[in-house]
Amino acid sequence: MRIKEVEVIPLKIPFVRPFKISRGYVGAPEKPGEHIYIKIVTSDGEVGWGEARPMPTWMYETMESVYTTIRKYLSEALVGEDPYNIIKIHRKMEKIIAPAVTIGQPFAKSAVDIALHDLVGKLMGAPIHRLLGGKIHDYVELSALISGTPDTIADYARELWGKGYRCFKLKIMGDVEEDYKLVKTLNEAVPEGLIWLDANQAYTSYSLRLLLRKISSMENIICIEQPVPTFDFHGLSRIVEKSAIPIAVDESLFSHYDLIKLISMNALDLLVLKVAKSGIRTSLKIYALAEAAGISCMGSGMTESGVGFTAALHLFSTMDLVAPADLNGPQFLKDMLVKGLVIEGARAKVPDRPGLGVEIDERKLEEYRVKLRL
Repeated sequence: MRIKEVEVIPLKIPFVRPFKISRGYVGAPEKPGEHIYIKIVTSDGEVGWGEARPMPTWMYETMESVYTTIRKYLSEALVGEDPYNIIKIHRKMEKIIAPAVTIGQPFAKSAVDIALHDLVGKLMGAPIHRLLGGKIHDYVELSALISGTPDTIADYARELWGKGYRCFKLKIMGDVEEDYKLVKTLNEAVPEGLIWLDANQAYTSYSLRLLLRKISSMENIICIEQPVPTFDFHGLSRIVEKSAIPIAVDESLFSHYDLIKLISMNALDLLVLKVAKSGIRTSLKIYALAEAAGISCMGSGMTESGVGFTAALHLFSTMDLVAPADLNGPQFLKDMLVKGLVIEGARAKVPDRPGLGVEIDERKLEEYRVKLRL
């Protein structure tokens, strides 16, 4: 049995509410999210599915680059290969698209990695979490993603509290006074909730100090995520040294190689795992190194639809995270494109069927499929 073909499917999935970060819109009702699905088919007719969620306002990969990277380059590492040879396929992908400083085309490679795990799980008759050593949680608790203005976030936060959410990830934008208003408003709306701040690179090590002075007395703030640009490891070190609030790293961390540099520079208190940026295999390497270094992990996502979302459920079900996972696709997307997901309030059930354990609605794929201009 060998991998026979690889299909790459570009999609645009509508948003039901706006979602903005400091670097621009993730999506809105008039601005659908861009997704790439990958379908790997074996000579025996078995299928594995993967998903990439490129977002050029967050990092450099685009919908077009993921599409061409997989179709023109990474498929070379797949066609004719034994699907069980995941390590070998990863090595082939690294030769075809060089890793450079960290990972080359990480979102594209992550989609392939998800599809391979889905495929091998189906071939072995086991859910992905069993391939990883077995789940320790039947459900993954979810954080609520909050993005907006002081006038709009309070009612939404209270609504989500009523649905069972107890951790709220708030997007801050780099303006100290406006961000303080956002934090204060959210804290007053859900005073018993945990608050996870995410700056998405909006600050410098100097400007963040001004915000820290204003919010340092708020005991329910669990961390500030990625306050400075991805390349500013020295800025992270300065902030970690002085901040009473833990500093989490996301955009500066795509691989275990990145993590060893951050550890050596004392440039993080926590780290954020994302299947979208590191796949399943590299995420496990990051988690193992973090565990050895005594660094706790958080889990997050990129508003993925059902494939990426479910892959993250399998991964996070095998881990002890320090906060509910920010897997926010169900909050914002009109359609998750899969059947079999079970979400109860702020908890998502980890599937136990083979592979991802959900069924792709291929009729929906055709509904949201788009043609790219390359």
